[in-house]
Amino acid sequence: MGAFGVVWLAREDRTGRMVAIKFYPRQRGMNWTLLSREVEKLAAVYTSHHIVRLLDVGWTADPPYFIMEYVEGGSLTARLADQPLPLEQSVRITREICSALVDAHGAGVLHCDLKPDNVLLDGQGSVRLCDFGQARMSHENSPALGTLYYMAPEQADLESPPDARWDVYAVGAILYQMLTGAPPHRSPEIERRLQNLGSLEERLATYRRLVLANSRASGQRGLPTADQRLLEILDRCLAIDPAQRFPNAQAILEALDARDRQRSRRPLLLVGFLVPLLLTAALLPILGYALSRNRDTAEQQMSERALESDALSARLQAAALEDELQQRLQELETIAAGNELRRELEALMQRPLPEVITEVRQLAEAPLEARPRWMQLLDTAWERSREAAGATKRGDDTSWFLTDATGTQIWRREYSERTIGENFAHRDYFHGLGVNFERGQQATPRSPLQKPHVSAAYKSTTTDRQTVAFSVPLFSADGQIIGVFARTVHLGDLQARLRGRMSAAGENSVERIIALAEVLDARQIRLLDHPCLTEQFLRTQENQAQDEALFRELTLDPDVASKIQTMLRNTSEIREAKLSLYRDPVGRIQSPVAQPWAGDWMAAVAPVKGTRWAVIVQERRSGVLAPIQQMERNARRQLALAAATAAGLIVIVWMFVWRAVMGGRA
Repeated sequence: MGAFGVVWLAREDRTGRMVAIKFYPRQRGMNWTLLSREVEKLAAVYTSHHIVRLLDVGWTADPPYFIMEYVEGGSLTARLADQPLPLEQSVRITREICSALVDAHGAGVLHCDLKPDNVLLDGQGSVRLCDFGQARMSHENSPALGTLYYMAPEQADLESPPDARWDVYAVGAILYQMLTGAPPHRSPEIERRLQNLGSLEERLATYRRLVLANSRASGQRGLPTADQRLLEILDRCLAIDPAQRFPNAQAILEALDARDRQRSRRPLLLVGFLVPLLLTAALLPILGYALSRNRDTAEQQMSERALESDALSARLQAAALEDELQQRLQELETIAAGNELRRELEALMQRPLPEVITEVRQLAEAPLEARPRWMQLLDTAWERSREAAGATKRGDDTSWFLTDATGTQIWRREYSERTIGENFAHRDYFHGLGVNFERGQQATPRSPLQKPHVSAAYKSTTTDRQTVAFSVPLFSADGQIIGVFARTVHLGDLQARLRGRMSAAGENSVERIIALAEVLDARQIRLLDHPCLTEQFLRTQENQAQDEALFRELTLDPDVASKIQTMLRNTSEIREAKLSLYRDPVGRIQSPVAQPWAGDWMAAVAPVKGTRWAVIVQERRSGVLAPIQQMERNARRQLALAAATAAGLIVIVWMFVWRAVMGGRA
């Protein structure tokens, strides 16, 4: 509380109240006029409610002291340590500081060192000014040294006589700090610059130049909570030219009162502004309701047409897929029914299995004429099928293979060392039970299938991609099953051709997505293939277990699965399910690659006869309804334009009224 004084907290014996005692222990070299001056000023303003009261003086004590009332709330500096204050609290504190200054100035006392350290707050948050050590009487001409950043620029000139406008500038600096957290003009760069100066005169001169060079405090217009009137008051308090400042604290209070009067008029003016706006706005729901009814009707009609088109596409794609599956199966049956191949294979199956496996491994890459006759017949059939696929653009198979009656693979094209001699009796293409078992898992029966079969999808051992197999049993002359003959194709390759046919057939129509689903059981239907599930996408998965889990988790929503199950019960004809709201299960995958499939779709689902598959044709709901939504946006835009025009006229009229009543800017 001063350059020489030390403040102690004490309890008064007679009353038990807490008081603050300011001692002056540094008696040598001390200017005793400082003590008498501060006591004189405190005594002059004894009756002010917002100035710390002087209770007693010990002139003859050693050390000398004087006693003041204790203000328990601490200083404003401590209150500002964490963050700026709310606007209205800042204005209230400014008012009370000004009230204290009005009392002081009325008693002829100029504080001259007003800063947050010298603003104390009692238990109710009310202001008490303290530390009048630099105070001057209004008739004095001796200079007074204030505190940097709270000093008016002319006060930094040690030749300037005291002026009430010094305290006005300090009030503005304190208000600025309460709103922003820091006093005006202070920055780390300026702090370092001032600290590096040696003498007080140099620091004061540099501070004065910095303030004069920056006529407006940095960030003063960046106060989001301050209203225009308060900013004008702040600007005038911090004006560089003393003539532009408020002449005294009473003028600040009057400006704050004028601000309050204007703010009190705002509710009435706002009512006059809002009533016509509300009357205009009352018409909007009526018009909006009519617009929404028309939109809903149009959306329903548009959705029905889109779903009918999707259903037709789904039926066509399901029929095309069924034809392709049947063609592949029939080709296998035709080859397997050849008499020469049947005789060769019947003889082959009589030989020991290890001997056959060894022969296959040795001769698989040999010239065709060097291979055994049974292998020549199978290799020739495979080559012819590839040539026919190229000519018809049907697409190559992934593999052809042959297993014996136990499920052990004894021939494969393309040849793979990973599969020859391995037992695949757990695969659906061997036993035809409609499910792929885990390797080594026991199932009853585990005998070869009895008729041509399209297998459940599985992950290929050689390619790690989702694959489906077409398999037929091999019979001996006496009707015994001696093996299984099969071909495989990647589901993605099969789907790519279906999507290609759909794109070619609908170049000028809405883009559609085609996916394949498989019935797992009575409650679950999962995706077999989808445009998102490309080889590139699967490579982004961390490991094979995650890949397998991905396919297991991509099941359709229960309500969608229920509709498809109902549809598949009637296999006498192709039927379809129409879903006006469909959620693509791929959209649930937490991957940026899968995000385009999130959101709302429309879909139609058609079964593929002879399988547990269903074709899903889907298109974006937003894409289907885009024309309706665009029409609605245009109508709402026109409605909004009309409402805005009416509102604009109301605002213009209101602004004239506001200016007339408020007398200037809001």
